[in-house]
Amino acid sequence: MQPIIWQALRWPATEYCTLQDHAQGMLANGRINGVYEQQPFSVHYTIEITADWRVSSFHIRQEGIHYTELKLTSDLHGHWFDKDNNHIAAFDHCIDIDISLTPFTNTLPIKRESFEEGESKVLDMLYISLPAFELQKVQQRYTRIGRHEYLYENIVTDFSANIPFDHQGIVQDYPGLFKRIYY
Repeated sequence: MQPIIWQALRWPATEYCTLQDHAQGMLANGRINGVYEQQPFSVHYTIEITADWRVSSFHIRQEGIHYTELKLTSDLHGHWFDKDNNHIAAFDHCIDIDISLTPFTNTLPIKRESFEEGESKVLDMLYISLPAFELQKVQQRYTRIGRHEYLYENIVTDFSANIPFDHQGIVQDYPGLFKRIYY
């Protein structure tokens, strides 16, 4: 699959993302470079995805003023484990992840779940807020509102957006936040 490039719209940043076949699924690699709240950053993420679009692990490295790194693995049934294989109960029932600085992770529940037009699903998500590196469990609702369009709602913050996806289920644009500039 050819690279995908998104441009952030609220702060100066660009993401370069690739998807490639890997073992029994796919590997998503992304690098996001930019400036957020007047601080330069470079984030690199790797997400291992099964054939049915479940996240088996993710690794995030952030460089800039500070170097921070995180790697978590999943048993594919909503249980997450740190690098020392300690269970993190706070994230139980989270199948998908949502990394704040990339629209790519909005692709994960759309590819994993099957939605009829008009159907809504509330999902527990492991949310990673970058560049602060804050992790929390949040509930998000996805509603299929068109052939290739979904209403995204963060239930906790009341934030919502109509997100268009391409025919492969990859985020095209994230209104007000990201614009795909190459694919």
